[in-house]
Amino acid sequence: MFNQISFKLALAAVAATAGLEAQNGGMQQIAIMDPVLGMRAWALDVPAGWRADGAMFPGTSCAGQTTPVYRAFAPDGLTGVYMLPPLTWAWGDHVRPGPDCLPLQQVISAKDFATYMTRVLGVGIIRENPPSANEIEQSRRAVEAKNQQSRIQHVSTDFYRYRVGYSVNNQPMEESLEVNVLCIDTMVMAVGLQHSCSASVFRFFAPAKKLDAALPVFRSCKLTLDQQWWARWQWAMADRLRRLSQAQTQAMLDQGRLAGEARMREHQAFMVSFQQGADARNQRFEEGKYRKQQMSENFIDHVTDCQRAYGTNVRVSAPNCQARQTW
Repeated sequence: MFNQISFKLALAAVAATAGLEAQNGGMQQIAIMDPVLGMRAWALDVPAGWRADGAMFPGTSCAGQTTPVYRAFAPDGLTGVYMLPPLTWAWGDHVRPGPDCLPLQQVISAKDFATYMTRVLGVGIIRENPPSANEIEQSRRAVEAKNQQSRIQHVSTDFYRYRVGYSVNNQPMEESLEVNVLCIDTMVMAVGLQHSCSASVFRFFAPAKKLDAALPVFRSCKLTLDQQWWARWQWAMADRLRRLSQAQTQAMLDQGRLAGEARMREHQAFMVSFQQGADARNQRFEEGKYRKQQMSENFIDHVTDCQRAYGTNVRVSAPNCQARQTW
């Protein structure tokens, strides 16, 4: 459901609301590979000495684009960050979401979605930690700038976070659970108005009472889109649409040809039936003419007292009998 433009919108919203801003020095770069195109799709900057890996998450029936997911851990193994696969849903005219989409048909606020995620993850809410006015404005500007380029009818974004707590092997943990919800309304020609939403979830975690000190380190992590991959991906998507369009066009042409052949067969059958009917009518007409002539000649023979004698396959007429056309 999401197109290439909405893909960039989602990234702009996530980057802005999650505050992934690079810090200089002490960083290492991890490549996130696209196994389909066989090349680096994203570069992930994490602090030096951290363990990190990432992958490309395939699109769903609600969001066709692939998106990066990653995890990064400090050497202690208790401090790190997760970027979870996006959760998507869609509704509207002629929208048929598959089982890989959430069964939702409305816009969900980031706070409600974050509350839902606390239940899914089995964590307890310590306190609400709503975004600052500056963060909200930063997110709004990022999406608005992309929206002006995209010409999409309407785009909305919402961001919220909770401070949550849980335990790992009896170790009390704290986490900043951050959710960004991006929704797009698109008017599709000859189809109607369609709605699609995507929720991006970040988890920043550390031992209890150490989370605040670790947040600047978390913010130093940064995802950078590989422009060469982006160009290849756009070309691949355009080529896929072209081939799909060609296949659909060929299928329609084949259906038209088959329909034309069926109509021709129906026309030929009709013409044969029509000719048979015409032949039958002509035959009945000739038979009627024969009977009428026969009746006329019988009447003339009666009036003229004509006596005819017939032999085997031979007609013999008396001198007073007129020539006869029928037997």
